[in-house]
Amino acid sequence: MKFQAEGRVQNADLTTVYEIIRDRLPELVPHMDNVSAIETVERSDGPNGPHLLNRWRADAGQVPAAARKVIKPEMLEWLDHADWNDGEHYVDWRIESAVFKGMYTCKGRNKVVVSGSDVKIVISGDMAVDPKRIPGLPGFLAKKIVPTIEAYLIERMKPNMASLGLGVQRFLAAGKS
Repeated sequence: MKFQAEGRVQNADLTTVYEIIRDRLPELVPHMDNVSAIETVERSDGPNGPHLLNRWRADAGQVPAAARKVIKPEMLEWLDHADWNDGEHYVDWRIESAVFKGMYTCKGRNKVVVSGSDVKIVISGDMAVDPKRIPGLPGFLAKKIVPTIEAYLIERMKPNMASLGLGVQRFLAAGKS
């Protein structure tokens, strides 16, 4: 299932915004909603820019109280594989669950672009849940509910993705440039 989200940083410079989200992502955590940690696990040089592997952790406080008995903190972590293109100001990314290996594929591109005096972070992606990997559900039932699961996950992810722009805005307002 395809999705798109957009974040905006007001009165900002493209290069500054791009470099902050590429190089200083862990520093954005206090300025982002719904994220409790980002850790850079690996960084290496690629042909067009760096390759980064980041471990993200969602804020457990965002999980509905009724679901907290089932959803453990480690289930709220994911690995973000990111290949940056410095010349074109975008990153191709792929995320995977830190716990449920192969349960879903989610990949896309974030493009940083100028929009008047602002900078937009345009996030486009595609998510597919593998019905055979949903624990505890019979295959015939899992296949029927996969579109609902994908739509739910995307609706939960989109505000978090769009909040990246807000996080950069708050970061800059705190004088962290």
